[in-house]
Amino acid sequence: MDDDLQIDSDHDLFRNPVYYEPAGRNLDLDRPDLGVPQGQDLLNVLLRMRGRVPVEKRGLICPDCRDLRSRRVPMYLVQRDGVWLASHYRKPGEKPISHESDEHLARKERVAKDSEDHGFHADIESQTADGHVRLDVRINGANGIVLGYEPQLSAQTARGMRTREVFRRRGGIQSVWDFADPDHAGIGTVPYVRTPNLPASVIRVQKNPIAIQDGNFVLEEG
Repeated sequence: MDDDLQIDSDHDLFRNPVYYEPAGRNLDLDRPDLGVPQGQDLLNVLLRMRGRVPVEKRGLICPDCRDLRSRRVPMYLVQRDGVWLASHYRKPGEKPISHESDEHLARKERVAKDSEDHGFHADIESQTADGHVRLDVRINGANGIVLGYEPQLSAQTARGMRTREVFRRRGGIQSVWDFADPDHAGIGTVPYVRTPNLPASVIRVQKNPIAIQDGNFVLEEG
């Protein structure tokens, strides 16, 4: 077993995509066959590697770290309630690895500023009282409503999105997810809006409008 490794929090486990280098594609950990040919055999091979093969040599890496920071960060498999998930390779005491690109940061900053300008207090990187959910932006709305804004620019599975949404509902959060990819697995799965894929330099300029292209999230004035 990989007992000497620092496992990501459950919140982060359910947001972690994983890329398998020999196959050159992301694995779908929601599926028994991982979404690849001979996937069940591959899963058995990966599980047999635990405690025997160094994590960095198992072929699993984080596609977010590769795409956003040009870093090869190894990953390994962790089981939660019968579901296999991927965790970043960190030694005990090392800080969690951020998923955030500059575009992701810009969206958080823009929404927080716009909210404040309209009279609604907003906090970036806020945890719920139970500590189970970390909100990208927490907005204190009218009539006691707490809104959690989460830009999601990386690939995710439908199961992971549903699980993260359950965490938010349990914490009393009314969430809205922001997707740029029209084919993202979260579309139709969680409350969302879809906005254009814009560079951070454009997003940060408040006078630049950001169009809502579609979505299922309804916000009523007042």
